Amino acid sequence: MRSVHVVESFVMYIRSLLRSVKRSLPPPALRFCERAVAVSQSLRDRRLKQEVFGEKAQFVPPLYLMEDGARDYKEFKQNGLDAFRRFRSAGLQPTDRVLDIGSGVGRKTLPLFEYMTTGSYEGLDPIRKQVRWCTERITPHYSNFRFQRIDVWSKLYNPTGKVKPSDYKFPFPDAEFDFIIMGSVFTHMFPHDVNHYVAEISRVLKQGGHGWITFLLLNQESLASISGARSSQNLVHEVEEGSRADNPNRFETSIGHREELVLEMFTKNNIDAKVVEYGSWCGRQCDYYQDIVEIAKE
Repeated sequence: MRSVHVVESFVMYIRSLLRSVKRSLPPPALRFCERAVAVSQSLRDRRLKQEVFGEKAQFVPPLYLMEDGARDYKEFKQNGLDAFRRFRSAGLQPTDRVLDIGSGVGRKTLPLFEYMTTGSYEGLDPIRKQVRWCTERITPHYSNFRFQRIDVWSKLYNPTGKVKPSDYKFPFPDAEFDFIIMGSVFTHMFPHDVNHYVAEISRVLKQGGHGWITFLLLNQESLASISGARSSQNLVHEVEEGSRADNPNRFETSIGHREELVLEMFTKNNIDAKVVEYGSWCGRQCDYYQDIVEIAKE
């Protein structure tokens, strides 16, 4: 019990330190401190992790590996359940062959284990440690779930990447997949890269296939919210083709794209796309944070 109190005290101390010096710390030092907090929380919350996930706890990463969303076990589980419900609404079937571009550390994957009885899942991600975790922990138990690292350049996630996003070809043959998942990927990409990925999605998606993709969409409502300082994303810095970023020093941190441009990209690549749910990111009272686009290749 004493060890729990020691860890808790350390977490509180580091959090307090971060609050006071966060703006003055260089990025490497800030990442080190944030990781120290997450490692400590992982040790502290081991019992909570077991309570939340039960027998599936072994497939849930420690908090310090959760770089694709909130570092919180309860929220990790809820995020997965929320996404799964929307996947099914978008047309996901248990027999589908699924491609998850930006699969992360399994946040969207966990609820699919028992659902995809005869289907299969391929996850792509540029972050080596997240792919390693999923490959070592998930694939040995669920052989129809596979993960691979892609060495695509990203200033935010993979600054040493050897392939530009606009040159990257998905490592699969044409018409390979029934369902495509992309959660919070295009929110970190430039419009010309998005356009190339949409073309690749069209190439690997079967006729009759579907998909679920999230964006930060710029339209009359969201732009007004940004101008009125009601948005959690301050997308005011021009990028290209009307897209905007919230960080002038590193655009890829968060990029919003014009809604009409996004829909045109899909149409040009023979994919029907529709916005089915606008998110809470710009001050709306909604259940999901980002804007959701469902696609279909009829």
